[in-house]
Amino acid sequence: MMEIDTERLRELYWDRGLSQREIAKLFGVSQKTIHNWMKRFNIPRRQFNRPDITKEVLEDLYLNKKLSMPQIAKKLNSTYDTIRKKMKKFGIKVRSMSEAKMKYYKRPFSGNPIEKAYLLGLRAGDISATKACKQISIMVGSTHLAQLEMFKKAFKNYSFINAHITRIKDGRKAIAMYCRLDKSFSFLLKKPKRIPKWVLDDINCFYSFLAGYSDSEACWYLYKSGDRFNARFQITSGDNIILHQICKKLTKLGFKTHLRLAHKKGYQKTFGKYNRDMYCLYINRKEDVKKLAEVLLNFSHHLEKIWKMRFIAQNIGKDWVLVKDEITQFKNRVKETTLNKSSIQPQQFLLNAMSSEDEYLLKIFFQDYRQ
Repeated sequence: MMEIDTERLRELYWDRGLSQREIAKLFGVSQKTIHNWMKRFNIPRRQFNRPDITKEVLEDLYLNKKLSMPQIAKKLNSTYDTIRKKMKKFGIKVRSMSEAKMKYYKRPFSGNPIEKAYLLGLRAGDISATKACKQISIMVGSTHLAQLEMFKKAFKNYSFINAHITRIKDGRKAIAMYCRLDKSFSFLLKKPKRIPKWVLDDINCFYSFLAGYSDSEACWYLYKSGDRFNARFQITSGDNIILHQICKKLTKLGFKTHLRLAHKKGYQKTFGKYNRDMYCLYINRKEDVKKLAEVLLNFSHHLEKIWKMRFIAQNIGKDWVLVKDEITQFKNRVKETTLNKSSIQPQQFLLNAMSSEDEYLLKIFFQDYRQ
């Protein structure tokens, strides 16, 4: 007669949660043979009448904690069949194959139009998005910690964020940060070629879109004008339609906004050529730069640009000698949080980028920062 090791039988029945019938099929014997072996080896049987396995318990383990049915069976000292039958009895919907393969929970999009406008602004800028089964995969690549923190702030409440070190065309290292989102983020799949009408029609949605687009594409220049501190807001991009829409809307809101062709398609840059015409939108007038900085502060997630906007709002027009040292210190801080320029090694840089809190950047940029 065929024999089986005691520990092997105990492992299959208790650790892996197989039923006597499943073990019998595995070894090509009858269920009664398995029953006799268990009795002979003093292996206790699981209880089948389990009033403690309630609907609330299963919903917590399966829906909230995302355990599989075999994992639940093992945790509750039950069988897969028992858990499956109870879930059917309680009307708990079983996950699809694609959902079961998800390692991390994907929270659906909130539906907030202001948040949606900001995310569309990001998508029009640096964020890439592709469809991955029933999920939306998004990614950003950057050498700036502030840019990576911006990505985390935008999506960390919806999914697990991951990152790795990569290389860009010129051989320098960069950080690729990415995550997979619920299918309710499908509005990010198509890169916007124009600003939607519903965004343009709502002032807060427009400013939120502009903040997202600016967090990706804009620059706040801090410079000396005569003996005074001055600043300029500028976006250089190939998104001709979007820039014209922004220019028109800002002009309507009272900002003196300029838009010009910066470079023709084929213009030779440091690394390659432009594959489309590049346009430059800018605001120079002091009071307009200050006003825009104050407005976008309410929507931006980019810590480096937040620092610049706050500094502009508080200091534009002051004597240059009063602000130049602080600007120099800030530029050094930016350098220290930029991969390939920083003294921090790439692996430590990656750890800083993946920190669950913003403490590292906050310490560098704002000793007194408060959200």
